[in-house]
Amino acid sequence: MKVLLVGINAKYYHTNLAIRNIKKFCQPYDIEIFEATINDSTDYMLESVIEKKPDVVGISCYIWNIEIALNLAENMKKILPNVVMVLGGPEASYDVENLLSKGFVDYVVIGEGEIAFKELLEALEGKKDLKEVPGIGYKVEEEIVIQPQKYYVNLDEVPIGYDEEEDLSDKLVYYETSRGCPFKCAYCLSSIDNVLRYESLEKVEKDLKWFANKNVKILKLVDRSFNANRKRAREILSIMKRIEGEMVFHCEVNPELVNEEFISELEDLKGRIQFEVGVQTTNKVTLRKISRTTAVEMALKGIELLKKAGIKLHVDLIAGLPEDSLKTFSKAFDDVYNLKPEEIQLGFLKILKGTPLAKKVGEFGIVYDSKPPYEVLYTKDISYEELVILKGIAFLIDKYYNSGKFLKTLEYLEKYFKRPFDLYFEFYRYWKENKLFYKNHSLKALYNVLYDFSVKNIGLEENIIKDLLKFDFLYSTNAKDLPDCVKEKDKKIPDLFRDYLKNEEWLKQNLPQAVGLSSLELSKRVSYAFFEYDVTENLMKKDLIIIFLHSEKKTYLAKIEL
Repeated sequence: MKVLLVGINAKYYHTNLAIRNIKKFCQPYDIEIFEATINDSTDYMLESVIEKKPDVVGISCYIWNIEIALNLAENMKKILPNVVMVLGGPEASYDVENLLSKGFVDYVVIGEGEIAFKELLEALEGKKDLKEVPGIGYKVEEEIVIQPQKYYVNLDEVPIGYDEEEDLSDKLVYYETSRGCPFKCAYCLSSIDNVLRYESLEKVEKDLKWFANKNVKILKLVDRSFNANRKRAREILSIMKRIEGEMVFHCEVNPELVNEEFISELEDLKGRIQFEVGVQTTNKVTLRKISRTTAVEMALKGIELLKKAGIKLHVDLIAGLPEDSLKTFSKAFDDVYNLKPEEIQLGFLKILKGTPLAKKVGEFGIVYDSKPPYEVLYTKDISYEELVILKGIAFLIDKYYNSGKFLKTLEYLEKYFKRPFDLYFEFYRYWKENKLFYKNHSLKALYNVLYDFSVKNIGLEENIIKDLLKFDFLYSTNAKDLPDCVKEKDKKIPDLFRDYLKNEEWLKQNLPQAVGLSSLELSKRVSYAFFEYDVTENLMKKDLIIIFLHSEKKTYLAKIEL
């Protein structure tokens, strides 16, 4: 019996952990994996899977791929009518009856897949009675049979899902040390599974060493809340410290549970650990409505502690939650923005099948798109037009703030607005009025747009804005050609600049990282520009040249006063 497991990922560098875990858990069955992305041709996917002539096909279903998955499954069944079609994953587990009624789906795996899929294969081989397989749904004539999941897999019995020969150097690699979630957020599928299960710390350490030896760059732990068990989290942090190499660990944490003891464990992990923090909103009324028992002040304090500890932070907000208006959401935006995390993700509520919130959309006046990803269109508290504004602001936050390439300029602009949200709202209006949305913009074009907004729309001092943008561009990129808004005209600078780079004594004192580099290496890694204001020192009026030396992880700079 030849088995094929299909993963359709959102991006090319993503990997599907679920089908890998199932493959390894179901050994010694002959199981092959096929992965594609939602951007790949459906003809390519169909041709690729048909060529393998499988007896059983399992497709991993999520909100981002369900329509493609169903189209693929239907066409496979038309071409290979005897193939056994199995769907699993969160987008299948809570839509069993609908999927089985389509006629081309034979089985749906409900919940965890390892045990259910392995026992289903045994039943298909006649080694087990199908009625004894827990965690599956299927049809008998016209009757739909649902056999609920009875027990959980022992995580210590699930091998690492990735193969030894697999090249993971350019992939986002996923790993789990636990399953289940102690929280009950009404919009989240994890709220349904409140039973926490853990891998042994011995296995965690062994697995993390394996990933380090595979030269994995970023290992993303998919644990629902890494620090839900604070003692265990500190023990895993200790394990991470013992792992050699430069692998970066990405974890999701609850900021309320961050305290000084947790912070102390992070001291030796700076640059090697980053956290995703789900704030969602700071509106206490909304938090109560979605069964999220967040202590807002403690959560914000936790983020502040992590920021001070030098930990890279990605903070999530969700627009469209019950009782959250544009006014209350804008306050949440300010609360998070003022803490200056490295990234802010402004997302939008999705009404997922099976969640408690899906049963209360009428109560909260939630209207949402009936097609995946089931995103909110409006609620009784926030209009469609207001959500459109927030989507525009989300785009600008991603392009400007999250990129890290406009830090000095944005910091300066913030001073001219009462609060951060006002800046981005005004910037949104500028983009909207000038029909800039829904067009492709190069990085240089983004600088030009911010220049026009700052100088022509707000009326700020042109030369200051030029220097700020010029600094941001040269500090964050190694490009030699400047954006049009800050192009240099002085042709005497290169000669003076080269004289300083040839002066080894000056380099030792001002730019020691450049000492010993060849002329060719310097030409590749160094950029420079003339400034009328010292952007590094409170915009003091001063004519100077700033030299930027780019390395893989950091940009160094030196100043030459004229």
